[in-house]
Amino acid sequence: MNIQSFLLTATAAVAFFASPTPGAAQEVLFKSQPDEHVYYRIPAIVARGNTLWYFTDDRSKVTDATAWGDIGSVGNISIVARKSTNGGRTWQTVPSIAIEGKGDSGFDRGHGDAAIVCDRQSGRMLMICASGDVSYGRSDVKVKRTPAADGSYSYSLDLSRAQQVGRYYSTDGGKTWQGENIAADIYRLYDTASEATYDEGRGKVAIERLFFASGRICQSALIKAGTSYRIYSVLTTNQGSLVVYSDDFGQSWLPLGGAAARPAPKGDEAKVEELPDGSVLLSCRMLGGRYFNIYRYTSPAEATGTWGEPVASTSLDGGTAGQDNATNGEILIVPATGKDKQKVYIALQSIPFGNTKGSPRNVERRSHVSIYWKVLASPADYATPECFQTGWTRHEVTPANSAYSTMVLDGKGNIAFAYEDNGQQIRCGSQNMEVYDMTFQSLSLETITGGAYRYSGKSFHHADFLTTRK
Repeated sequence: MNIQSFLLTATAAVAFFASPTPGAAQEVLFKSQPDEHVYYRIPAIVARGNTLWYFTDDRSKVTDATAWGDIGSVGNISIVARKSTNGGRTWQTVPSIAIEGKGDSGFDRGHGDAAIVCDRQSGRMLMICASGDVSYGRSDVKVKRTPAADGSYSYSLDLSRAQQVGRYYSTDGGKTWQGENIAADIYRLYDTASEATYDEGRGKVAIERLFFASGRICQSALIKAGTSYRIYSVLTTNQGSLVVYSDDFGQSWLPLGGAAARPAPKGDEAKVEELPDGSVLLSCRMLGGRYFNIYRYTSPAEATGTWGEPVASTSLDGGTAGQDNATNGEILIVPATGKDKQKVYIALQSIPFGNTKGSPRNVERRSHVSIYWKVLASPADYATPECFQTGWTRHEVTPANSAYSTMVLDGKGNIAFAYEDNGQQIRCGSQNMEVYDMTFQSLSLETITGGAYRYSGKSFHHADFLTTRK
C-alpha cells in the first residue's frame, strides 16, 4: 500500500487553523525556590484546539539527589500540571497532581519525564513516564531460568532492578488519570534471552535500561492502520535512541524497523516528527548539536521500511549547534507560506545554543535556549538525513541558563513553547542537582522566522509534497 492512499482520510482528520496572532510574553508557570525546597524539571506540553496542558516533574520531595534528582533519587517525584483554555494567555492558578509519587519503594515511588499526546479524533490523552525507584544508570535486566519437569528450562526477564515504565490515560481532559506499569511489555520488544545466551545465572539481553523520552509523542497526520492514527515515540536506551510506534494509541508498541534496528547508536534522548510524505524524522541529543536520521516506508500500513544512516549537525554556521552541552529539545514541522505565497514546510528544532565560557558546571553550559528553523520547499529538501545537517537559522528565546524544551502547535497556529529557564545548581543531600523555572511562551511562526514565513492556516500541503515512491 502506498502513502497516497492515506491522503483523503488524513485531509479530513487534520484540523485546519486560523491565521496566527503575535506571540505573548514569557510566563513562569512553575517556579523553583531552593530556599523553600521547591524544585522543578522537565517540561511537557500538549494541545487540543486552543486548550493547553503543561506538565512538569515536581521534585520538591527529593531529599538526596543520588540519581541527579531523576527517578531513583531518595524521595518522591510527581508529575504536576496546569491548564489553559485560551492558548496560554491565562492558566489555572493552582497546579494539579497528575501522577503522584509516593511510598519508599516500588513502582509508585517516583514518576517523571512525561511524554504526552492527545488523540486528535477522540481527545483521549496518553502519558508515558519513567517510574519506580531505580535510576536509569543503575537499571539492570536479568534473565530468570526456570526448570521444567522434563528437564528443559523456560526463560523470562527479571525486571526487579530495572527502571519501570508507567502508562496513563485520561478521558476527562486531564482531570483524572488511570494507569499501570508496562515495563515488561516494552523490555520484551528487545528480549533476546535464550538458553544460548544464558551463562552463570545471567542472561544477556540487548536492552538493559530504557525510558521514553519526555515531551511530545508524535501522532501521524497520514497513517491510520489500526484503531487510531499512528503514534511514535523514542526510547533512550543503553544502545542509543530507538523508535517505537503504536497503531492502538499506546496499548501495544512495536520497534520501528524491527528489534534489531539501531537508528542512532550514539544518540541520547530524542524526538521524532512526521515528514510531509509520511516518513519519520529522528532527532537525537548529542554533545554539541543533534543527530538526524530518517525512516522511509515501503509499506506504511505494515510499517515496513528502512532507516538511513545517522548524521550529526553541529556547525555554528547553519547547523543545530549546542556549544559545550548535550540537552534534549523538540523537533516540529509546520506548514507555512512565504511572502511569495509559495507553499513550504518549516522545520523547527529547539536546543540550548550554549556558550564558550568553559564553565565546569553543566547548568551554566546549558544556556540560550533557541529555536532553529529550516525551510523544506520540496521533497528534495528532506530526501536524506544529510539534508538536516545545514541550512538552519537560529531564533533565540532566552539568554539565561536554560535547558530542556518542547513545543506543539496550538489551535490558532501559534507555537506553544515550554522550556526550562533561569537554571540553578543546588546541593540536595549528598549530590548536586539542577533546577529550573518551568516557563511558557506563545510564538508565531512570523516571530521565529523574522517575518519571512507565516503558518498556513487554510491547508496542509501533503499533496504537494508526496513523492512517487510506492
